[in-house]
Amino acid sequence: FHSSEPLTLGVELELQLLSTNDYDLAPYAQDMLRLMAKHKLPGSVVPEMTSSMIEISTDICHSAGEVLQQLSQIRDALVHSADKLNIAIAGGGTHPFQMWHQQRIYDKPRFQELSQLYGYLTKQFTIFGQHVHIGCPDADSALLLLHRMSRYIPHFIALSASSPYVQGQDTAFDS
Repeated sequence: FHSSEPLTLGVELELQLLSTNDYDLAPYAQDMLRLMAKHKLPGSVVPEMTSSMIEISTDICHSAGEVLQQLSQIRDALVHSADKLNIAIAGGGTHPFQMWHQQRIYDKPRFQELSQLYGYLTKQFTIFGQHVHIGCPDADSALLLLHRMSRYIPHFIALSASSPYVQGQDTAFDS
């Protein structure tokens, strides 16, 4: 456990890079990261497991307004960079019809190691989530916060609008 200032916030988003021709996942992470590096931004923009995805994150923030301000800056740079590459960006859940076997693992030692360790399962990491981190001073406080928030799990699941389609199939997951 790493202690942090109580109730600070950090947000991570895993994003899909899509072809504007057919809206399938497109392997443009390296190009997108190169263009995004030209912008002075808060937080970070980094590769994710496959070459069709990237992850953005805020710095540690002290208010929801600060999170919004940072994400807005990053979003504007993403839109500008995606336009230059003629690609689209989306987030949330899973891509409805991409095929896992067609995904290429991003050329980064950590991802290559995970791919060797987990094989085909690694390509199933093509999931586009949102993570909200809340600062806690110690492990006991983190467990207490987790316990107190557990009653809201059904609400978070409903808000997540989980993708009902995977590899072109309806999963019947209707949250």
